[in-house]
Amino acid sequence: MPAKKIPLNKILTALDNKDRDFYDNLDDDSKKGFSPFLMLRYASCVTGDPELEYYYIKSTNYHANRYMLEQQLTKFPKLQWLLFTAISPGFGVMNHKWISKPKTKSTKANNAIKNQLAEFYPFAKDDDLDILSNMVTKRELTALKKDHGIN
Repeated sequence: MPAKKIPLNKILTALDNKDRDFYDNLDDDSKKGFSPFLMLRYASCVTGDPELEYYYIKSTNYHANRYMLEQQLTKFPKLQWLLFTAISPGFGVMNHKWISKPKTKSTKANNAIKNQLAEFYPFAKDDDLDILSNMVTKRELTALKKDHGIN
């Protein structure tokens, strides 16, 4: 039988309430649907008081993020769940948001910017140029051309 999805509001409420028995109370199909990666994304981002937002980010990194990809821990989803319950300060249910992947520029425009950056930085690695081409704006590129005496 395929993995049964756990309702997001149910799992995040259990996380915020520090329900240490939540994973044990799931049926076998729901346990297969438990995704530590998705939990990391949702657990770390809450909306509200900036200090609480900061706390959740730091707490997620400290209690869960640094351990989730270790080979030994992936064999113990119950332990992963317990690490997630350590994130919450226990102040009640929070409003968790999804952290989306940053949007990148179109490939054609990005390649043009990357080629121009390669002229300015001929010894830069290709990966570094990719990252820089996603970060630099047209205004910054124009200023860089002006600084190098290129019109």
